[in-house]
Amino acid sequence: MKLMDLFKKILFSCAAIVLCLVCIAVLGEIVFRFLKGAPAESSLHKITQKCDQTLFEPGIVLESKSDMEGEFEYSAHINTFGYRGKDFSKEKTPGTIRILAMGDSFTFGVGAQDDQTVPFLIEKDLTAQGLAVEVINAGIGHASTIRHWDNLQKIHLQYKPDVVILFFDMTDVWDDWHWERHAVWKDGKIERFDLDFMNGKRSLWMTLAHNSAFCKYLQNKVVRTVEKLRLLGLKNYLKVKSEGGRAKAYIANHPEEFSNEVLTEFDGLLFMRGRKYQDLILPHWARSMKYLNKIKELLDQQGIAFVLATYPHGIYVGPDQWNKGREAWGFKADTLYTDLYPFELMAQYGKEAGVIFIDPLAAFLQAPPQKYFYDWDGHMTPAANRIVADAVSSNPQLLDLLKEKTYAAKQ
Repeated sequence: MKLMDLFKKILFSCAAIVLCLVCIAVLGEIVFRFLKGAPAESSLHKITQKCDQTLFEPGIVLESKSDMEGEFEYSAHINTFGYRGKDFSKEKTPGTIRILAMGDSFTFGVGAQDDQTVPFLIEKDLTAQGLAVEVINAGIGHASTIRHWDNLQKIHLQYKPDVVILFFDMTDVWDDWHWERHAVWKDGKIERFDLDFMNGKRSLWMTLAHNSAFCKYLQNKVVRTVEKLRLLGLKNYLKVKSEGGRAKAYIANHPEEFSNEVLTEFDGLLFMRGRKYQDLILPHWARSMKYLNKIKELLDQQGIAFVLATYPHGIYVGPDQWNKGREAWGFKADTLYTDLYPFELMAQYGKEAGVIFIDPLAAFLQAPPQKYFYDWDGHMTPAANRIVADAVSSNPQLLDLLKEKTYAAKQ
């Protein structure tokens, strides 16, 4: 009987603790929403993919601006099929070559109006050269090769493109690592991407953090801070904070102090760290190449040409490009970075895979000095979009490919 009484006491105590925690969470949520309101959606989160039927909700207009007040504002019109830009007919006009431009927020055109995006300008340039083309802007924030591969199967191929240009961003290497962890697979295919899941298993805490304003605050301000304190130590953490720095910048610049897992977790720009980080970069680049190969294989099966393109980030273009935001990631201000290791890896992939590779870096370095990357945000300005579009639309290999496609379409 005494053992039963003890068991009841323990059970009651556990139930009381759970009830108290639930009450604290509910009260915290009420108070937090009353004082702070619903969790704010960042400007970039507005252009991330919400479903797997379309990239965006069809027919809407997205009004967005930089998270840094006064840096830029723009409107993005989403067409009938959920892509940014003008409407088009699902069935191609006879004789017209349809180009699908896949990419992330740079391709989508953060900070640019509809007629200033890279895909829009490419279509304008190629049309001016007498080619009957239409270019679909398949850019979506935080997309990467794994998501492009998934979207090709679920969305893009129904529009029967003749050519797919994939704009590989240097953040794609980290995003592939991120999205692969959150992929939910079924029968060998990706069923969906779910931030509440980690390596196929649901995380209760992350489910709460994504659905509760209070838990989201705890995750961002408490859990993450405790993790950074554990990694840096109190002395280093306080030193970094007192100097106005960020923990992720310290971690990225002190690889000898941290494991590869920690360096990956905190460094979304790891692909840009250069050759001295190659032991960390190469395994992640291998993952991205795996999905690039899956994309190529899928397109080859459909008889669709695959073109790989990229664009530089501000650190490679000029010492004063993205000069304020770069320090948050541990890059030096007033410095031109000349370690072109990521460009070399992409060029090597293009050569070995037999894929046209377009790199506009040389065009940027030859262009007259002006603002090509927003100081804080880091996305390309309309002037930079113009350079990228020119590099693509004047590429001899691409032009030859389009002429071949045009000739074949007329037969």
